[in-house]
Amino acid sequence: MDDKENNSIEKPGTTEGGVGVVVRDSTGKFVAGCATKLTNVFSTPQVEALAARTGTILAMERGYQNVVFESDALQIFTALRNHSIDRSVIGPVVEDTKSLLTQITGEGFTHIRRTANGVAHRLARFALHIGGSFYWLEEPPDFISDILYEDCNS
Repeated sequence: MDDKENNSIEKPGTTEGGVGVVVRDSTGKFVAGCATKLTNVFSTPQVEALAARTGTILAMERGYQNVVFESDALQIFTALRNHSIDRSVIGPVVEDTKSLLTQITGEGFTHIRRTANGVAHRLARFALHIGGSFYWLEEPPDFISDILYEDCNS
């Protein structure tokens, strides 16, 4: 089973946001990660919803199964578990993510504390300040190595 954490950051006073996703195996070992800068975003919930969608796409494209999705965004966590149609402003992103989740066998959700989401948070900050999209497979980038272990044990 793989754990997938996602996080997002909104840059105050702009329409920019950063998304960070980390995938770990059942022992906590780094499997994959991504950092993506977003433009034309207008709220923290929208950025959080896009982070969940980004993580879902990564899991789907890599063929991961039996995935536990972890997020510190309770609103998004709740929206993705809700079986009724989300008619909120972020509803289209939530509904698209729910649709993508049907392609992953054995997916589950866990709400985690912000302090246990440091790797994804650091990836989101990286995306926001560097720009673009970055992907890592099997080997993590050096700038998160110090908190990989810490997140698993908090």
